[in-house]
Amino acid sequence: MPSPFRSAADRLADAAPGWLVETVRPVPAKPAWWPMVRMALAVTVPLLVALVAGNLALGLLPSMGAMGPGLANRGGPYRERVARIGLVGLGGAAGYAIGAMVRGHGWWTVPVIVVVSVVSALISTIGAKGSLAGLQLVVMAVISAGIPLPGGPLLGAVQFLLGVAWVIVLGVADWPLRSRNPEESATVTVYRALDRLIDDRDADALAAFDTALESGYDAVFGARSASAGQDPGQTRLIALLNQASLIRNALISLGQEGRDPPEGTAAAVEEITAALDEGRAPHPPPRLPGESPALRALNSAVDGAVELASGGDVETEQLPYRPVGYGERFRNAWAKMWYGHFTRKYAVRLALCMGVATAISEFGLFERSYWMVLTVALVLKPDFGSVFARALQRALGTFAGTFVGVAVLLVVPYGPLILVPIAVFAALIPYGLQRNWGLMSTFQAPLVLFLVDLLTRGGPRLAEVRLVDTVAGCVIVLLLGYLPWPGSWHAPVRGPFADAVSATARYLRGAFDPGNPDRPVYRRKAYEAMSDLRVVFQRAVTEPPTVSRRITTWMPAMTALEKVADTTAATVARAEHGASPPPPEAVRALADSLEEIAEAIRRRRVPAEPEPAAEGTPERLDDAIRALRDIVSGHHTC
Repeated sequence: MPSPFRSAADRLADAAPGWLVETVRPVPAKPAWWPMVRMALAVTVPLLVALVAGNLALGLLPSMGAMGPGLANRGGPYRERVARIGLVGLGGAAGYAIGAMVRGHGWWTVPVIVVVSVVSALISTIGAKGSLAGLQLVVMAVISAGIPLPGGPLLGAVQFLLGVAWVIVLGVADWPLRSRNPEESATVTVYRALDRLIDDRDADALAAFDTALESGYDAVFGARSASAGQDPGQTRLIALLNQASLIRNALISLGQEGRDPPEGTAAAVEEITAALDEGRAPHPPPRLPGESPALRALNSAVDGAVELASGGDVETEQLPYRPVGYGERFRNAWAKMWYGHFTRKYAVRLALCMGVATAISEFGLFERSYWMVLTVALVLKPDFGSVFARALQRALGTFAGTFVGVAVLLVVPYGPLILVPIAVFAALIPYGLQRNWGLMSTFQAPLVLFLVDLLTRGGPRLAEVRLVDTVAGCVIVLLLGYLPWPGSWHAPVRGPFADAVSATARYLRGAFDPGNPDRPVYRRKAYEAMSDLRVVFQRAVTEPPTVSRRITTWMPAMTALEKVADTTAATVARAEHGASPPPPEAVRALADSLEEIAEAIRRRRVPAEPEPAAEGTPERLDDAIRALRDIVSGHHTC
């Protein structure tokens, strides 16, 4: 019998607009118990230590120092997670010191917060770690400028870093309990996804494999970039991931030949997976038939994976990356910070909204106006998702969490017992983050109320103040950081789509040249660009209909582009194993057609008609590119 609460929720969902339902609907997710326990320990233990010392409020800053960096611990290689937590913690400590130094200086706070916001925006463009560190920088600057925390700026920053150190200890605590490091686990996950792909061979299995492969590359490349020099073990894992990609391409090639994988393929891949999982060499697989180019490609890819899993030498062509030195990394990060259009736009929007919110706080219109400024910083983070959706989810989540917090404050008195709800809601924050931003805010709102109440003894009335300030911050973001900007009302897919087409063109241009050492790099970059594009589409459903309808009309073009990339990979697999490769002039013509499509997308015009196919042009590849061109021709005005 269905629950009456479920029935009521279903009726409410049926009555609400579809785009609104998609904006607030939490995604399905199973609780990740260890991250939840870890967050509860991170936030609660500093308060418990302070309680034993006789002053519960002394644990407030270490607890805050544990919360933000604790959310930054999202697994992965241990060196990578320590670097991420540490960088986020340093950003928070610097923000705290800056905010504490300007606290009480009146209008001088406004330009300081604006400058911190600009620096935060610049840091955020460097990458995932920079984004989290930039956010923590501005968040702690706002909190320390608004809350009279005990101690001076330097002492407070040290207390904050004690919480960060505690999070790092928790972050590596499970190391002795794991039989393998995270990058090895990620590689095993990729081969398990490959097992499922062999069994199913449908779009869902292919998408699941591609997602697992991307996560595997992220895990192994993250560990490799953090290590000093080349690590042979990580290099082998990268080569294993590339072999899994080659098996995938051979399976697609088999489908284009109208063949099923031969008997024994699944068993061979399962044996590789089991060997990687158990840390042993795989048993030699049975010899697969090889009477067609696609079958020979499959044979070769499987044999290469077995050889690597058995400890064989890693060949250069098995590595889909180009070594990048620290100097080049720094130059790339510097270019992103200062010359990117996204950086300039985001920095201006954030500085404007933060400046206005901080100025309003100086008029004394809001009792605890730092919450309003804090809401602006948290919501106006476009690399975290839709600004519109985050504003709506933040307001609704805070509204719900506030009522929960009030109920708890009415029942639980100030003192040691408050640690129980603090631990519960801290544990729920990672789970809420898995579901959506609004649910995370629902759990975060009462937690922040409890922590602030430790210092101010504001009681249940804090909830009312928090709710008003949060709504005001969301309104500022929507009125100044979202609605006036033309980019908010256009489908943000044109640029990423054109970049993905260009990446596919580069892959195609060098794909049939055996002497090109960058072939694996171009292939990985093409699929990475399409993966980034999928994220744009996933966020589209949370935008208002004016925007989301424009974005979703690009879905057929996305499907066509994926077919071009997969057809290229399958054609390469056959050409490397006996099929006649297309002539160089035909490959150049096809790559030029893709570049023309990319340029037409950027310039909002219809792509030029392609030349008649040259002799020897792969028919499937030519048809796929022409289909992409025909679909894109209808989007030149979007």
